[in-house]
Amino acid sequence: MFTGIVSVFFIGKKERVMKIVKKINNNVAVGIDGRGHELIVFGKGVGFPSMPYELTDLKKIERTFYGISDYYLKLLEEIPEPIFRLSARIVDYARKHIRKEFSPNILFTLADHIQFVAERYEKHLLIHMPFSNDIQFLYEEEMDAGNYAVKLMTRELKIPVSVDEAYSIALHFINSENMLKETGGKPSDEKLIDEIVRIVEKDMQLLIHREGFNYSRFVTHLQYLLKRIRKQEQIVSGNRNMFESLKEEYKAIYECTEHIRSYLARTLHWRLNDEECLYLMLHINRVLSREDRQEDTPSS
Repeated sequence: MFTGIVSVFFIGKKERVMKIVKKINNNVAVGIDGRGHELIVFGKGVGFPSMPYELTDLKKIERTFYGISDYYLKLLEEIPEPIFRLSARIVDYARKHIRKEFSPNILFTLADHIQFVAERYEKHLLIHMPFSNDIQFLYEEEMDAGNYAVKLMTRELKIPVSVDEAYSIALHFINSENMLKETGGKPSDEKLIDEIVRIVEKDMQLLIHREGFNYSRFVTHLQYLLKRIRKQEQIVSGNRNMFESLKEEYKAIYECTEHIRSYLARTLHWRLNDEECLYLMLHINRVLSREDRQEDTPSS
């Protein structure tokens, strides 16, 4: 959980110190505070010395995060540190301007989304998210945070981030406030997501670890997809040629996506368009590449 810009801890009557026990990179490490609680520490050079050691100059600490699971530690290793710092600045802004509690995981899910935006830009893949006026009027504070994020991302990443991303980022904060709820007699989102994950596992012949961030990331995308279906909205983009190309290049993923499209048509009476299927294919491909990588990593 985010605890502020600089955190101070005491160990008995000793000077203020913190024990640093594991390096993530030169500027990020795992620490133990004076109460014996594990936390993630951001600060210049905190991961550089030999481990473990006692950090006595707490002015080096820029940010601390509590309650982080092991799979988030893996994410810290995968996503560049500047992306996390950018995400933290956006979350800081949101905490000041949105009068609601967020899940402590928001920093990590948002950082992963920002990284995905950067990856899509490198592939010249522009995704235009459908925008609902009711989001603008019902969640003005979240949209304000989304607009702030777009301006900051454009400046810091030096890429032309679409204004549509303000909607996506607003949804990150909204979903962090409360999970989607069951709607009017139709299958719950939890049940729909579980079945979609089973389709992916069956078609792609793999087991997705439910406790991992890889699963959490995919579920987040499915939550947004179901939210758009509930509002009868769909992504519209100019990427149909890319869809046709990927359809040929990744036939197994395309067939899996078609099974999901058929399932949602049967259960929700809504047929995904090709752009939605393209976006779904990209996320399934991310699941595959990361699950394969986890399985190939020897256990310690």
